[in-house]
Amino acid sequence: MNSIIYTIIMAVLWAINLFNDSGLGQSYQTTEKARSVIFVVFIIIVILSFRERHFLVDKYDFVVFGGMLLTIVAVSYIKGYGNMGAHYISVFLLVYILGRSRVSVLAVKLTGLTYLVLGMSILYIYDYTSVLSGWNGNTIGMIGLYSFLVFLISFYDVNDIKSKIIILVITGIYINLIGPTDSRSSIWFAIVAVLFALAILPRKIITITDKRYYLWLLIPLFIAVFVINVSHGSYMNTLDLWSMRNFQKPLFNGRDGLWESGLKILGEHTLFGSGTLEGNWHNCVVTMLIAYGGVGCTFWLLSLQRILAKGRKWLDDVIVSGCIITFIIMYIQQSVELGLVNENPNLIPYIVLGIMLGRIKLLDEEVEGIGEHEKNKYYCSNLQC
Repeated sequence: MNSIIYTIIMAVLWAINLFNDSGLGQSYQTTEKARSVIFVVFIIIVILSFRERHFLVDKYDFVVFGGMLLTIVAVSYIKGYGNMGAHYISVFLLVYILGRSRVSVLAVKLTGLTYLVLGMSILYIYDYTSVLSGWNGNTIGMIGLYSFLVFLISFYDVNDIKSKIIILVITGIYINLIGPTDSRSSIWFAIVAVLFALAILPRKIITITDKRYYLWLLIPLFIAVFVINVSHGSYMNTLDLWSMRNFQKPLFNGRDGLWESGLKILGEHTLFGSGTLEGNWHNCVVTMLIAYGGVGCTFWLLSLQRILAKGRKWLDDVIVSGCIITFIIMYIQQSVELGLVNENPNLIPYIVLGIMLGRIKLLDEEVEGIGEHEKNKYYCSNLQC
């Protein structure tokens, strides 16, 4: 796809995401209209693929993704929440659609620069004008963070001092703009992302093996269980006083009690959950467990792992490895925030997965028809090809 057209589509998705669940978005039904377009485009792609006999699905993918789709859609419907599950599943259809485009480095860089400008703009508007008064600061901070992370995707291989200085300057501007939103997690995760981009943190700790992805995907659950246990300690009053002095809010800000009550609800709906994505659980895995139980959450985690694992043979490509690192950072940030799992979820993490699959499609097609020796030069040296 032409890089400029691709960037325009990505900018439109960013705008749709901004108005997602907002009063303006509800007035103009932007989310509903976007969801309808996603379903229609997906159906068209499937029909065309069948006609061209290109719609081949790996058996394991069919079980995993089919299981997730069936469980989430059926449980919400059976338990009286209508199409709530289908509404959430639409983001995976978006991942599939974006993954059908051939994504060039130029397209990702243009998209990253566009998101950088859009993210800075929305943060500036929130900080220095009254246009967004009444909007949730955490939500704005997270949009700013995710826009910054998309910008970083094509910069995870920088080695020259000039590029590193530019990244540090942009990071400083972003952190300064995020500050007034009072989104602590957005600031901390922006710093973590930059440490990966500058290779201060080794990127291989995220991408080294397929099994490692399971560990990262389970971290939100580990954090919830850890926090619940720590919150009952005798030293919590001291920690809360420290947090109040420095951040004007308690250390866990009520999330400990929230997660504890959520896991009690899970005990009543262990296998298939309650069927609803309503409830601000501030943890993506806890939300999925409460909504769709152990069965739905397992299929969901396997689906995410399966998508990430598709990038394993292309880890030497900065876009593929950058997308994996970026998604994992966004995902772990969702250990303490809202947005990834929702009836109308934040689109940007799923856009990142779509970019990765689109890049893989281009790379796969580039090596088709060449000899094995040359093909191996493209593949990640860590693989047993």
